[in-house]
Amino acid sequence: MSDWIRSNWFVVVIILALAGATGYFIYDANRNNVQGRQADGKDVIASLADRDITADGLYDQGAPFDGQLLYNLYKNAVVSQSVQTTSDLEKEAKEMEKTIDQNVRSQSSDKYKEAISAELASYGFGSYDDLYDYCLVNVKEKQLDRTYVDARFDELKDSLTEKKPRTVSQIKVTVSNPESLSDDEQKKIDSIDKALESGTFSDAATAFSDDTATADKEGFAGYVDSDDAAQGNGVVAAEAVSAALNLKKGEVSDWITVTDSSTGAKSMVKITVDEDDPAAIQNSDDEEVRDELLYALLGSDSGLSMQIVQEAAKELKITYPDKDTQTKLETYMKTRTAGESEDAK
Repeated sequence: MSDWIRSNWFVVVIILALAGATGYFIYDANRNNVQGRQADGKDVIASLADRDITADGLYDQGAPFDGQLLYNLYKNAVVSQSVQTTSDLEKEAKEMEKTIDQNVRSQSSDKYKEAISAELASYGFGSYDDLYDYCLVNVKEKQLDRTYVDARFDELKDSLTEKKPRTVSQIKVTVSNPESLSDDEQKKIDSIDKALESGTFSDAATAFSDDTATADKEGFAGYVDSDDAAQGNGVVAAEAVSAALNLKKGEVSDWITVTDSSTGAKSMVKITVDEDDPAAIQNSDDEEVRDELLYALLGSDSGLSMQIVQEAAKELKITYPDKDTQTKLETYMKTRTAGESEDAK
């Protein structure tokens, strides 16, 4: 028994803590709103014109909604115990931690810790100091998801059909006015068209593309699907994504006029589909492409993520000292599963 406890301590601790955790996170995230005042012997965390809101009162109001938090705590425990921590996962978690920290600092430099703490609380983590733990759970969950999906991809891939997943490459030429090209701009466009007639798209992209993000990668611009049609994928503009969704593998678009939404800069773009077979994309050598396909698959089946966690939980000896907590958690998962089944219909 002692060996099992040592190897499963995190699950044990989290399950024991579930009953009190929800109240703590709801209270702790708001406890500094109004300090040092009580009403009827209870801590006041907010005041309205006609009444005070106490910690107990907020907990009672939040009770119907705390199933999500309980599930997040449960998921954190299951994921942490189901995936072994490796140096690669630690490195990825540290990179994620750094990225989140820098991004939030740039948006709210004076209160970035508070902003991160507030977000972490909804995922079952106590404060800014837990950011690395949050990131480690996330990269572990991705590993858990990938292992599950890899083993069952043939039965899951059909859910991707409507998204039209594909990898693409592009050639971009910066222009002043697409309606009236300068002599130099027209000469470059003509040179690209000629290069595409006699050579490969990758060679033309390397030789002529103005896109610094893709030219040195033979024009390769990554993964896109129908979810990117509205705003693009960060590299490929929405107009080009829409064109790519109507192409088959190996086909090349006509010239597409693109306007950068943030700068207003104009460009002319040609795009080609490198791969449109989900199975081939899933076996790509490009880890980022595989990740994007994984996220697309999880997004297309809203119940899959919870299903993966529940399958992993079957391998762990989880007990519930608090039956009310067990009931609340199981009810939440059943409700979510039932709701997602209805949505699928």
